[in-house]
Amino acid sequence: MKQESPPYSPALSLQNKLDQISHDRDVLHLMRDLARAGLREGDRVRHVATGSVGRLSIARQDDPPRVLVALDDGGHEAFASDIWRRG
Repeated sequence: MKQESPPYSPALSLQNKLDQISHDRDVLHLMRDLARAGLREGDRVRHVATGSVGRLSIARQDDPPRVLVALDDGGHEAFASDIWRRG
């Protein structure tokens, strides 16, 4: 039985690998900051001033990655520990 070879994909350059490692470290840094605040990705939070409710998420596709609140109404807002509380 003849085995098919996997589709061709170009090898990642050393710089691409280093960039990916740096990006992954940025994500881990954000996760650690959330943990220090007693939070984690997926936790429900409430905006102190407006009462808006949502869930914490990390926008891994952004460069640099950042913590967002995915609002229940479908929107997104930047997370800041001084205006969002566990809800």
